[in-house]
Amino acid sequence: MAVAVAVPAAVAAIWWLLLDPVPYVLHKTPTVTVTVHAEKSKYPDTQQTADDLDLLVKVYVQRLQSGDASDLARIGAPWHTGRQRAARELIDRYGAHVGGPVEAIVQEPVVPYLATVELHFGDGQQQTLHLSRDHDDVWWLQLGEGDPKAP
Repeated sequence: MAVAVAVPAAVAAIWWLLLDPVPYVLHKTPTVTVTVHAEKSKYPDTQQTADDLDLLVKVYVQRLQSGDASDLARIGAPWHTGRQRAARELIDRYGAHVGGPVEAIVQEPVVPYLATVELHFGDGQQQTLHLSRDHDDVWWLQLGEGDPKAP
């Protein structure tokens, strides 16, 4: 009976992992407190975009806090160049501000595959993130040089 339960559960887990196109996950450490929500809007796609961006924003804040430019560069849009250098610049500029809670406000989308997020760090510092969605509906940080509309 245990095998009868374990086999379908394993198949379901493998199936879910294969279907999930998102290539990034939160690490166990460092832990971050990030609240992601949509700005007030009459358009329902603003909330949907905020829901879609939740993981990427949390991963970004975590990578920023960890200070590992290579790890941060991996969530940059793959079609952009200079991601490593750009990641190091972001860490140098904003890494020290991540110690407390972070509020992320997803702006009303103007173009369906582009998004803007305003980060408000606990110490009052603010940052604007620009994000792009690829053809597989995976969101990426616009990091480095590249065309945000042409993955």
